[in-house]
Amino acid sequence: MKIKRGIIHLENLQIKSLKKAKKLAKALMIIEEECGIHEVRISVKGLFICPWINLNKLNGNEMERLLSDLLSKLRSPK
Repeated sequence: MKIKRGIIHLENLQIKSLKKAKKLAKALMIIEEECGIHEVRISVKGLFICPWINLNKLNGNEMERLLSDLLSKLRSPK
């Protein structure tokens, strides 16, 4: 049986502080836990991350580490 995976779309997102990034990770964790999402794709469009945010400090739990990795990849110039 093929399982259809969920997608979370984030558009025109602005992350202005480490505290806000931690809140985003917590919100994603709550969605995952409460909605029973086993595996989800996250789509990001129009992202802005303040350059002074040290994403390496986003490491409190598994979701924070996943978000840190994702945001670091999106922040890096291509």
